[in-house]
This record gives sequence, C-alpha cells and structure tokens, in this order.
Amino acid sequence: MKTSVDQITFTSVAPTRLHRVTLLPWVSALSILIAGCGQSIPENLKPAVEKYHLNAVASSDLTSADASRALAQLSRETCNRDAMYRLAASLENSGYRREAANALIQFVDQCGRTDTFLNAAVEDLMSVSDYLAATVIADRLVKVDNINPDNYYTRGRAREGAQDFEKALADYMQTIALVPNMSSVSSNVFIRAADMHAKAGRYCEAISVIRMWTSAEPGRANHPQASRQIADYSARQSCASSYASGNDTFARQAGKTIRVTAYVNGVAGTFIVDTGATYVMLTRTFAQRAHVSVDAARKIQLTTANGQRHGLLTMASSVKVGRVEADRVEVTVDGPKESSLGSGIDGLLGQSFLSRFQTTFTPTRWSIRPLDLKG
Repeated sequence: MKTSVDQITFTSVAPTRLHRVTLLPWVSALSILIAGCGQSIPENLKPAVEKYHLNAVASSDLTSADASRALAQLSRETCNRDAMYRLAASLENSGYRREAANALIQFVDQCGRTDTFLNAAVEDLMSVSDYLAATVIADRLVKVDNINPDNYYTRGRAREGAQDFEKALADYMQTIALVPNMSSVSSNVFIRAADMHAKAGRYCEAISVIRMWTSAEPGRANHPQASRQIADYSARQSCASSYASGNDTFARQAGKTIRVTAYVNGVAGTFIVDTGATYVMLTRTFAQRAHVSVDAARKIQLTTANGQRHGLLTMASSVKVGRVEADRVEVTVDGPKESSLGSGIDGLLGQSFLSRFQTTFTPTRWSIRPLDLKG
C-alpha cells in the first residue's frame, strides 16, 4: 500500500484553535493508513502475545523467526520452558528487556520454579534500572534457595543499585560466608563489599574486606590493584589505634592445627586460627561466658569444614591474642545446636579479626603485625 505525502499540506503559520481541530481527522487518517501498512500478528500467536502483555512490542519483532516460533509453541503449550527461553532471548535481543522480565516472571508464577528464569528477569530489570523490582525478584531467589551464594550476590547487586547499601553489604558478606573456600570467591564480591563500607565512610572496614581477599591466597599478597585500593582507603581515613594494634609471634607445630588463647571481651578461650573463616566464630556457651550480646544479632548462614551451619552475627567489644588487639570485631555465635568444633574448643579466629593485620605463617612460627597501608 502506498501513501503520497503530496496529499497532505503543512504550513509554517501557527494554526489557530480551529485549524488544529480541522487537522485532527487528517492525522487520524494518516495513522490508520500507516498502521494498515504494518505487519499484523498471526492468529496462532495472539494467545501468547495477549497472555504475556506483548502488545506494545513491534509486530516485526514478534513475527521474527525465533519469536514467532516461541509464541506459537506457548500459545499451544503454556508451560513450554524451551519456548519461553527462546522468547525471552528474542525480546532481549530486540531491546525489550522489561517485557522479557515480565514474561519470565509470569511464566514462573504459572508454571512453577525455574530459577534460571528468575535470575534472567533480575538481570533484565537491572538493565532498565528498575532496581526495586529487581530486589523483589532476587528476594524470591533467596527464599527458594537460601544456601546458594549466587542468589545473595544477585540480590546484593540489586540492593546496591537501589542505594540500599547496608543491606547490599550484608548480602555480599553472606555470599563470602557461604563459600567453603574463600580463595575461590570472585574479587568482585570483595570489591563491592569494600565499596559499601567506603560509601558509609568506614574506610578501615573497607581495607579489612580487601585484605580478606588478599589473605585468601598467598600469591595475592602484593596484588597491584588491591594495594592501590588499600592505599586509597587509607588516605581517606586514619584508622584509630583501637581498630588494630600490637604485634606478636607464636610457636606452632608443623602440619598441626594452630590453637591459640584468645580473649573476647576480656574472657579467655581456646581458638583455632582459621584464615578461611569469614568471621570470628564463638560457641554459644563461650559467647554467654564472654557476655557477647545476641539481642540485636542478625541471622546468617555459613559453610564450614564441618558443613552448613546457622549462626547469629553480632559484635564483640574486643578480641585480643597475645599483644595484638582489635575493638568492635564482628563475630558469629553458634545457633541452637552445639558446636561441632570439638571438646575444649571455644571458637575460630577468622578474618573479621585477622584481616585487620598482616599475618605470616612458617612451619614453626606464625606472626601477626600491623598492616602496611602505604600500598
């Protein structure tokens, strides 16, 4: 169908109210003519198009080979997962990220659990900067599988985009705590967690998070980017002496678990030095003895050498080992079940304390000293 532009005359003179009213039928007629030249939606695709509210998508995109095949299948088989996967991919490739997200979510609501679809929906929503909606869907992922670190990382990114920085930090730290081998956690998680501290002006805590990453693998000790970040944070805030002070050296038996006497809130206990533990961990009995309050504690899940466990994340006023001490150290307290650390062990000395210092291990000695913050 061909429409000649000569049929319509435009004038440079500003139309009066009467002129504007007179032009409306011409505009309406033009719209109908143009629409009539477009591509209509085949009848066999319409059930899925209407079901997933895709009427705003250009017909040319809906009738492309991939999209039309997927829509035809979904019109016949409403819970065809392969078809929904192809439809979402086609919509995303055409730039309809929100429509793809809505379709994926609606599909899961009707057809049951498909975590990969919800993950994709979160990514789509974040791509259009709808971080609040992305957080809602990411929260569903966590509720479905609350021991999957990837789900917490996804929700952390959504919360960060929504500028809910404290909750984003909690998700990033939960991500780290759920991975058995800290050295295998992506540096991106630590970088984002450190940035959340920095946004709140807690630069010393940001340094500690970067130190967690470098301490997890000996080869990272002098990592250039990590060193630059530590130097940058250090330049922004001078850490108080109570944040980390003192240095000491301790004997150890080669190949043996390192046990030390540590003082939490001034109360002595026997602890295992665990550089792979995200937090200092206390047994429930020792926490009570050391007067560590759990009234305002946050529930957290951790993966340890002895398996999955639930804990309460709270704060100890001080932790001291030999001549080394730090104030306001995050600690976890065992959940209702008794600790499986073994008889006579009161907890683990983890990175929430160790990362404030520089630690060195040899077959017969281990030492702990202040950090070099020059980068």
